[in-house]
Amino acid sequence: MAVAAATSIALMALLGSHASQQGAPTAVRTNPPANAVIAPGQFTLSVTFDQPMAEGSFSFVRKSSESFPSCQFPAVLSSDKRTFTVRCTTEAGRSYEIWFNSPPYMNFKGVNGMPAQPHQLLFRTKSR
Repeated sequence: MAVAAATSIALMALLGSHASQQGAPTAVRTNPPANAVIAPGQFTLSVTFDQPMAEGSFSFVRKSSESFPSCQFPAVLSSDKRTFTVRCTTEAGRSYEIWFNSPPYMNFKGVNGMPAQPHQLLFRTKSR
């Protein structure tokens, strides 16, 4: 009986620590990848998180109009609820900066309601 109780307590502690790890979502992949050099023109911008995300809630944050591509919102959430995509257009020979959440814009949220950790994406385009 004592062994069963100890096993139950250990299992609950393990499950509890796993649940606490499902805190703030974190971006794990972007397209384009960080520091990529891409062809100018249309492309699909995407961000994938480490856990399911809330639908219809996102913050693609612009730090300046010169460094943000022209995008067609709203973003689309994948069927597994981890990846948001949006069609964008870039110009030749430019550097771009996009933030996925950045205070005060923190609308990328997990299904648990927690805002995602801010994540910066930098990339640039070929000169032609």
